[in-house]
Amino acid sequence: MSWKNIVIVLIVLMNVGFTATVSAEIKADSPETIKRTQFFFDLFMKGMPEQRNQESEVKEYMVEMRDGAKLYTRVFRPQGEGPWPVIITRDPYQNGSSTAMSKILVRYGYVVVQQDCRGTGNSDGIWQPFLNERNDGVDNANWVAKQTWSNGNIGMFGHSYGAYVQWIIADELPKEVKTLYLSMFGTNRYKQMYQDGMFRHDIYTSWAVTTSGIKTTDSLKDLYQKALNIRPHMEMDDMVFGEKMQWYRDMLTNVSGESDYWKKGNWETLLTNPSKINIPVRLVDGWFDHHLAGTVEGYENLSPKVKQQSSFIIGPWTHMLAPPKSDLQFPNGQWSIMKDAVEWFDYKLKGLAFNKELGAVNTYVVQDGTWQNLKTWPPKSKLSRMYFNTADNNTAEYGKLSVGRKAESKTISYVYDPTDPVSTKGGADLLAWLNPGGNVPQPGPVQQDPPGIRKDIVTFISDTLTEDMMIAGKIKVKLGVSSDAEDTAFTAKIMEVMPDGKAYNIRDGITSLAYRNGAKNPQDYKPGSIVDVNLELWPITWKVKKGSKIRIDISSSNFPTYAVHANIAGPWAEQEQEKVKPAKQTIYIGGKHASFIEIPLATEKEK
Repeated sequence: MSWKNIVIVLIVLMNVGFTATVSAEIKADSPETIKRTQFFFDLFMKGMPEQRNQESEVKEYMVEMRDGAKLYTRVFRPQGEGPWPVIITRDPYQNGSSTAMSKILVRYGYVVVQQDCRGTGNSDGIWQPFLNERNDGVDNANWVAKQTWSNGNIGMFGHSYGAYVQWIIADELPKEVKTLYLSMFGTNRYKQMYQDGMFRHDIYTSWAVTTSGIKTTDSLKDLYQKALNIRPHMEMDDMVFGEKMQWYRDMLTNVSGESDYWKKGNWETLLTNPSKINIPVRLVDGWFDHHLAGTVEGYENLSPKVKQQSSFIIGPWTHMLAPPKSDLQFPNGQWSIMKDAVEWFDYKLKGLAFNKELGAVNTYVVQDGTWQNLKTWPPKSKLSRMYFNTADNNTAEYGKLSVGRKAESKTISYVYDPTDPVSTKGGADLLAWLNPGGNVPQPGPVQQDPPGIRKDIVTFISDTLTEDMMIAGKIKVKLGVSSDAEDTAFTAKIMEVMPDGKAYNIRDGITSLAYRNGAKNPQDYKPGSIVDVNLELWPITWKVKKGSKIRIDISSSNFPTYAVHANIAGPWAEQEQEKVKPAKQTIYIGGKHASFIEIPLATEKEK
């Protein structure tokens, strides 16, 4: 089976409906779970070194939490005399992948403790996403530390939600825990959910639908499509499931980053925990994963001492740790999380050699197919600024990006109609694609439409590059704008235009006027007034080849990646469909409010 076919099968089998997997109905020993487990075991074992141990009988426990709830816990042990180093995993998904990973790790000389989160699998309680994981995780870690089969060297291992449950307790670990291995979960939940006031619809509406825990016989993909278009969106849960999901409503109503919802409790703990960690961490993420920005921030907030003992790898991967099914190729992009995890735990829990550099960020360079160790992060770079200019030919369907700007101020306007939003084509912050079926956007770089397809997209293109452009870091977009609406949105999408004229997205971003420039509380906007807005796009290492061009599209919607802005001020999830209205948007070129992009170019090539 080819690598691409393996990726497709992996995606399908891991994600046949999260509602089925986040449920007390699915047991660890169900025929479906056993079948999935065997598939994942065979897949994950490919390329692994010869196993060192045989698996002994799996022991089952109901571990009691501080409030009396008992959580189903399986302990996988190698054959032979212990005690052993231990690896802890916890997650809510009974999809077989965690069990397969446990069965692999035990073959390399580790006891693996695998626990179903509260209210899922065989565990007691009610499934309430994120709410109970801190207390439950601490109680479980303390229970493990007391077991006679532990030799006092414990590691924690988790992917996605399974990484969240480790991040959230990282400041309250027993001394026996020596390291964390965390993939694809960010630590800034507010910025993960809202980009300058704009709700990430594709990620969190799809996640809410598929992890609701509410029984339904309806197709998840159909429910998701229905949910996307419900306005006011606050009523989505009642209209789709006939029940209220308070945890989802909390996300919808707390648009301000200064609310107690974000400043206190779990989300405040998650945000501040990286700075409190005092043990080495191995972090993993992908350029096309929706948790990338938050994982990068988590790494940046590690203390200098811990960072020097830690390691971070960013590959050309989606949330499934595999390259996207994209219009571009990613040579040298294949990778094994299990092989890497065993090497890391061997190093931190057994004292064996680790042949990768510590204190560095190992990044894959898109369009170059190489890997670089960046010893400083953010990477060292110089800024290249390209200004928006009008086209030399007034009949052209796009403007120019150029190094110099015209002193004369000009404007370009378009009408944004929320009832006809621009459709998402590619990108990083996407999740609904994990559920098979349905018309949903795919992650990663995809071929974009040519300029002029829509009147509500304004395009600017550079001259042909005469040398390679090595992008390393966060591209920034500064726009001088005005609108006749009391609040609205502006989007930006950066692309590489190949010599054959085909364009592929590099990064995109969005902002509302109310939360412009990273504001955590809404700002007033007077219709018709000119303001400068700054969009900071997610980081990337990408080589734009000599002979290509840089293109940027400016518009006001990117649906369903982000919720459609109604051109109305106030809480977005409470706005009614009848009040949606078009807006005239204006982009300013030259003069005081000149618009431009700022690209970070690598200043040195590191090994």
